[in-house]
Amino acid sequence: MFGFSEGCLPMSRWDELNEFFQKAGPVIIFGLNALNGRIPLADGSFGGPWNSTNAAALIRYTVNKGYSVHGWELGNELSGTGVGTSVAADQYAADTISLKSIVDSIYQGFPVKPLVLGPGGFFDAPWFSEYIDKTKPYSLDAITHHIYNLGAGVDEHLVERILDPSYLDGEAQTFSSLQGVLRSAGTKTIAWVGEAGGAYNSGHNLVTNAFVFSFWYLDQLGMASNMIPRLIVDRA
Repeated sequence: MFGFSEGCLPMSRWDELNEFFQKAGPVIIFGLNALNGRIPLADGSFGGPWNSTNAAALIRYTVNKGYSVHGWELGNELSGTGVGTSVAADQYAADTISLKSIVDSIYQGFPVKPLVLGPGGFFDAPWFSEYIDKTKPYSLDAITHHIYNLGAGVDEHLVERILDPSYLDGEAQTFSSLQGVLRSAGTKTIAWVGEAGGAYNSGHNLVTNAFVFSFWYLDQLGMASNMIPRLIVDRA
């Protein structure tokens, strides 16, 4: 999908990346391919169970090499209607439970185990509600959603939106709805903003990499922290 269907992370490259991580000291959250093994359906979504064989092999290799991973996240932008395609919430929950089982098994005996996160997608209340309900109480440590509420990076009106408080306040409804979903589910799962770039498709040069963008970032960070106190932004 999107030209990356044949992409592969060789173990030699994973070794090189971890050498860099050890020197730079970041906290690593690794996203796993959640489409592996699934079949395309007539409505454009993907169905069937996730084939976890490759993911389990990577996790096992990571442990054997002594590499530190803070969390394993299942998939990217497959919730709700998805981006490009999607997976139903009940199947995604079953696959998350499988990932949790893999992590618990491979990290057996470790005093601290990596977090299990998902779905790393855009908030859709019915989808998220079902997903949380079917992964509770202990299979999902953090539910992750993405924020790109400024629109496409090529848009010429990004600065106007960034400097418009009423426009930025529009994201409050997402945080409020997510908070409501978590509260009603009675779950210990916490919320993360798993990815927040403001403007999708790599942003806009001299806007999303300039001082003006701080008005968007600080506003959204403050809003998120105020509405969901346990929310964490893990990358932007």
